[in-house]
Amino acid sequence: MNALGVGHFYHHQGIGNATSGVIDLSPSFKSNVSLTNPATWHNLKFTFLSLSYSGNENSFDNGSMANGYSSISNAMWVVPIKSRSSFGINLSPYADQRITMVDQDTSVFQAFDTTYSFTRSFDRSGGILSLRLGTSYNLNKSISFGYIYNILFGSSRNHESLNFDGSSMVQTSRVRYSGIINDLFLLISLTDDLNIFSKYTLTLQTLEGALEQKHLFDDINDNGYHDYSPPYYDFPNPDSVEAYSEMRIKDLHDPSGYNIGINKALNSNSSVAIELGSLKDNSKGLNSLRLPIDNWIKETSTLKASFTHYSNDFSLRLFDRFSFRTGITYYEHKLKNDTPPTTEIGYSLGFGFKFKPVGNQIDINYYIGNRDHSGLKIKEMIQQIQIGVSIADIWFVKRRQK
Repeated sequence: MNALGVGHFYHHQGIGNATSGVIDLSPSFKSNVSLTNPATWHNLKFTFLSLSYSGNENSFDNGSMANGYSSISNAMWVVPIKSRSSFGINLSPYADQRITMVDQDTSVFQAFDTTYSFTRSFDRSGGILSLRLGTSYNLNKSISFGYIYNILFGSSRNHESLNFDGSSMVQTSRVRYSGIINDLFLLISLTDDLNIFSKYTLTLQTLEGALEQKHLFDDINDNGYHDYSPPYYDFPNPDSVEAYSEMRIKDLHDPSGYNIGINKALNSNSSVAIELGSLKDNSKGLNSLRLPIDNWIKETSTLKASFTHYSNDFSLRLFDRFSFRTGITYYEHKLKNDTPPTTEIGYSLGFGFKFKPVGNQIDINYYIGNRDHSGLKIKEMIQQIQIGVSIADIWFVKRRQK
C-alpha cells in the first residue's frame, strides 16, 4: 500500500489513536468524549494532553515476508472552555511513503555480439505529516459543531537504480509536499441515550509537490551516493552539469467524503456504535510523479461497529477504573487501474485504566486484519499494537480550584 500514489494513509492502517479503537466519531475516551471528534471536546472537564505510540507489522505468506516499523502515531492537546467550546492541536503522520522494491528477474539482451544483463530497484523514503487545528461550539443541549483545519506537509526522496553488467546508473529526486484539508463535524442528540454524528471532508488547497530532480549518474563505487571528491569520481561530476529547475506539481491529493455514525447508550457506562463512510480522491496530477507502482486509491468505503464500556469516574473500586473497547471494521479500496477492489476485514481489542481524580488514563489497543489485494493469491496480514497516555493539565486544575 505504501507504493500506491502519495503513500499509505495512516487512517487506513488499523487504529489512529489509542483512546478511540476503530471508531472515529462516537465517544470512546469517556462516555461523552471522543478525542478524534472535536464536536465532543467541550464535554471534557479539564485540559488534556494525549500521546500515542504505535507498532505495526505487515506480512505476507504466513510471515515469510514481513515489514515492521514503529513511531509516535498521535500527539494531541485539547482545552475545553466553560463547557461551551474548545480548541485543540494535533500532530500525527498522514501518509507513509517508505518502500523498497527490487526486481527479482534479471533482464538480458544482446548487443555487438555480447550478452548484457541488468536489474532494477526503486527506493522511496519519507512521508506526509498532518498538523490539525480544531475547535468546537455547543449550540444547545442537542446540537454541537466541530471544525478541523488540517495542514499537510512533508517530503520524500526517490532513489532509482539500474545495475547494468556490474555498473549502477542512479537517478535521485526529492519532493516537498503542502496542502490544506477541512473537516466539519456535527453532533445531534436525539435523546439522552441516542446520538448521531457526522463528518464532512473537503479540500481547501489540494496537495502540491515541489519536485527537485537530480542528474543521472554512474555510481562507480556502488554506494548509492553521487561522489565527486577523491578517490571517487562518479560520472558526470555535479559541477560540470546544470541543476534541473524545480517543478511544481499540483493536484496530487484532493480528498472529499463523509462519515456518519450512530451511538446508542446501553446504560451509564456502556454503549454500542456503528459508523460508515466514503472518501474519494479527486486528484489529477499523480501521473506527473514517478511512482513505485502506477496506481493509486480513488475511493475508500468503510463500515465500523464497536462496543465500549467506560470507566466509572465516581467509583472507588479498582475494577471500575478500567475501560474496555472492541470493534470490527471493513475497508473497500477502489484503485484507479484495477477493477476488483482491495478489501480488508479487521478486529480490535483495547483496554484503558483511569488513575488520579482528574481522569488521567493509560490505553492499550491491539488490531489484526486481513487485506485481500486484487491480482494476488496470498493475503496480507496487518497487526498493530497501540499504547497511549492521556494526562490532565494539573496546573490548569489547580488554578481553577483557587
